[in-house]
Amino acid sequence: MPEIVVSLRPAGGSVVVGRARDHTVTIDRPRQKEGTDAGPMGGELLLLALGGCYASTFLAALRAEDPEADASEVGFQVDGTLVSAPTRFSEITVRVSAPAALRDLLAKPLLKAERGCIVHQSIRDAVTVRFTHEWR
Repeated sequence: MPEIVVSLRPAGGSVVVGRARDHTVTIDRPRQKEGTDAGPMGGELLLLALGGCYASTFLAALRAEDPEADASEVGFQVDGTLVSAPTRFSEITVRVSAPAALRDLLAKPLLKAERGCIVHQSIRDAVTVRFTHEWR
């Protein structure tokens, strides 16, 4: 089975620089948690990873359905609910907002994204992940 490998290195204080292929990301803690706020913290990156995986999988599925489809008015937001002892996400909600006129076009690609997102499939047994749609 294929493998995905990333690397990380300390960059001073609580800052860590992560590398995936030719891309880098700075990871840090907020000032109120003794960091310098040089980048998102790990929990935020988890939410970004889930949202980014879901959104990019959706866009690929949408292009496969209709190469001319315009997704510029589709928005994504990911909310994580924290609990303590140990601090962790108890629930994550991925919210999709889109024009009601696109509902029929988007329904199948959204479902494909939910099923095809590697991050969602990896964490779904550890934390409740909900996908909601707001048609405006």
